[in-house]
Amino acid sequence: MQKAGLGRFFSDMLDGSMLTRNTNSSVMPFILYLSGLALFLIFNTYYAEGKAREADQLRREMTSLRISYIHTKSEYMYLTQQSEIARQLRHRGFVESLEPPRPISKKQSGKGLIGRLFVNQNQ
Repeated sequence: MQKAGLGRFFSDMLDGSMLTRNTNSSVMPFILYLSGLALFLIFNTYYAEGKAREADQLRREMTSLRISYIHTKSEYMYLTQQSEIARQLRHRGFVESLEPPRPISKKQSGKGLIGRLFVNQNQ
């Protein structure tokens, strides 16, 4: 008996006769609530899928930028090696020194900083 009542409810709802009767007007708020809930769930699903697609696109873009960064950094490291700089400047007339650098120092008298400054100004 329960199935017959439930079947009749759905058949009345589908053919529209439920809306014309005044006796079942108490069911309308529930139907409107279910309709609103269904619309909200559909909207929420589309929104979540859109955000997932956007996150995937950003992830791919970030991977591409990371690859570009690593490539540029390795190229920079190669181009700033001393041997590579010397090779590139060779055709401009620069020659790489074969002697190692040595510190340049001038021996000053035992005076302090102020004494050395005044000595340099007087000379």
